[in-house]
Amino acid sequence: MLVSEKNKRIGNIDLHLRKTARQLVKFDTVDETLHYLIESFWKQFGCHYVSIILKMKDVLICKASKGDGQKFEQRFPMERTHCSELFLTEPKCCHDPIDEELTCEFLTHLQDEGFATWFTVPIKESGSNSMGVCVIGYEEEVPLILNADKLFEEFGEDIAAAIGIAQQKEHEKKKIKGMEWLKDNVYLGSSIEQLVANITERAGKATGAESVYVYLYDDHHNSFVYQPPAFGPMAVTAKLKLEEDYSLFHHFPYVDREGGSEITIPFTVNLKTIGVLHVVKKEAGTFTSEDLELLQLLSSHISVLIENARLYKAEMEDKRRLEKLMVNQQELVKRTLVGEGFQEITVSLSKMLGRSVVLFDRFLRPISSFRVEESQEEFEQIFAAVEQEKWAVLNASKREQWLKYGPQHDFAVWKVMGGGDCLGYVGVSIRKNEVDMVVRITLNHALDVYAIQFIKQKLVLDVKEQVKDGFIHQLFSEKIEEKEKLIEYANLFNVNIFQSNKIAVFSIECKQRVSEEEDLLSIEAKKTWLWERIREELLQFDPGMMVSRKAGKYLLIVPEKKVRETKDYWEKLYSRMTKMIPPNMQEMDILLGIGTSTKTLEDYYLCLRQALQALKIVTTNYPSKKFLSFESLGSYSVLYNLQETLAAKMFVKNVLEPLQSYGNGNGKGKDLFDTLRVYLLMNGNLKETAEALFIHRSSLKYRLGKITELLKCDIDDAEERFNLMLAYKLYDLYEKAESSVV
Repeated sequence: MLVSEKNKRIGNIDLHLRKTARQLVKFDTVDETLHYLIESFWKQFGCHYVSIILKMKDVLICKASKGDGQKFEQRFPMERTHCSELFLTEPKCCHDPIDEELTCEFLTHLQDEGFATWFTVPIKESGSNSMGVCVIGYEEEVPLILNADKLFEEFGEDIAAAIGIAQQKEHEKKKIKGMEWLKDNVYLGSSIEQLVANITERAGKATGAESVYVYLYDDHHNSFVYQPPAFGPMAVTAKLKLEEDYSLFHHFPYVDREGGSEITIPFTVNLKTIGVLHVVKKEAGTFTSEDLELLQLLSSHISVLIENARLYKAEMEDKRRLEKLMVNQQELVKRTLVGEGFQEITVSLSKMLGRSVVLFDRFLRPISSFRVEESQEEFEQIFAAVEQEKWAVLNASKREQWLKYGPQHDFAVWKVMGGGDCLGYVGVSIRKNEVDMVVRITLNHALDVYAIQFIKQKLVLDVKEQVKDGFIHQLFSEKIEEKEKLIEYANLFNVNIFQSNKIAVFSIECKQRVSEEEDLLSIEAKKTWLWERIREELLQFDPGMMVSRKAGKYLLIVPEKKVRETKDYWEKLYSRMTKMIPPNMQEMDILLGIGTSTKTLEDYYLCLRQALQALKIVTTNYPSKKFLSFESLGSYSVLYNLQETLAAKMFVKNVLEPLQSYGNGNGKGKDLFDTLRVYLLMNGNLKETAEALFIHRSSLKYRLGKITELLKCDIDDAEERFNLMLAYKLYDLYEKAESSVV
């Protein structure tokens, strides 16, 4: 009868637990499920204490309880390691043998509460990890339920399943609520600021965070830039520069990770990260997996909207820039009509682009510039970089070239083209990835405007050159006729023809012999190119100088006062000229002849003749000296004034022709001709003459004997030697100059 009664009560317990389990699945939240379970136990079994303890990561938390167990509950939350695993996986009763492995703080605190009967039920599904434990306590002995452990174990599984269902329902509710919030608060066409304001507020309130803010990725600068507004109090860095590995973890260690004091969710569109949502300092505990899922839900729906808003904003910005571009183009064109120089165009272009701009001439010398962001030191680095890459830029076929200055700065250079010729270069301090369609349109239009201005100036210069040619022709005429007109021209070119001026002439020569027609054309092109560079350089060296061309030579008119005031004036001037010869034109040479000073208008013709004669002498006799003044020519300056040129040539022929014609052109006559010249220059010293000619002394004596025989004169006689030396001087002055190949 006793056994029958026990079985009946066990059956009642089983029936009640089953009804309770079926009822649990009706609830939508975990809290509702737990409270129903507590009340069910309390009413059905008349226990004095019941509590449900759930495992939250590594901590046990008492989630629901009823009855008197205050001392026991004060021990929670409890570290997971302080509770034996058996209590979380198997039903246990106070009458069970207490093995050593069961001894733990959980058991100790349960026993200290003083229950006469207690038992624990694990909350877990079969084959799954334990979710926690249910504790039931009685103040008196309750032996009838000791054999119902199997039923309680099954019931624990039902509870676990019900809790799981409730958690899933809660999660779904959050999703639905989040979707409803998105539907009510996020609209297609919202601005970035509106979207950011909504998502930060929602994320902050839903997770209980102290502050929430958003960073959006900037492709141009490889950085995350703070996008206001934010939620809650905060102090953030406006820009976060990404490292070379493009890793977010350097700045956001909790990317898509729960369990910390902060959490970061990327905004992703088409596998590309466009920004991040950063949530900081949860008010209670750490961020959970539920927080992570909610934030990921918000991110997945708002990422596309943010990207669309960014694209729309960029499109509107491009539209605004294009509209502004039209205004700017009109402004640039206006500058070419009303302005005479380049500075106005450069300033306008710099302000349009928001970047520093430098205009160079076709030789890469700066003409005008306008600085925006760079310091003076950085600006000097730009010029240094251009100077370093000058020849590469000048010889490049591409219109657009990129240079580096400083550690990570870019400087772009574009050719200004007009009529198929390079007129100059425009340099802009700008990154390569910042040159978009609008910038290129602006630059292309600016290049055309610069080209127009260059052509305008060239036309003016061409007219001035034509007028200057007429002025130069009259000024250096042997007989000046229209003095009044000459004075008007002088005033036009700001040249004081009544002051004392130095006249100089230089030529650009090729050191190599030229035979083919195509080479002649190439040499002439190089000469023209060098002339343009040298002319600009000379005017920078001495703005008071007048530079022109006359009879195939290049003419300089320099105030004598400037020459006197500047130490080594001609040496410095010649040095500046030779520096204009690039490395790829080293076959070209510059020779300079300098005349005397003018006193009257009639002196200009004479001084020009003197400069030409000095140039002729330095070309034929002293090419190593490169430049000579007429005053330094010595006897040549006297011989130059001989009027009877024919008589001088006949004298040379009578004296030296026997040597020149000896040997019928096999070279022997030239050897004797050169030997006599060196012998005369060495004042008849046999040793020095032999060393200068690199021949043996006996060979020299043989040649001198042959020379004496041919000339029928005593070469050691002072009068004869004077005649011979004079013949050589006249030969250099007339014969050699006429026979030389230019």
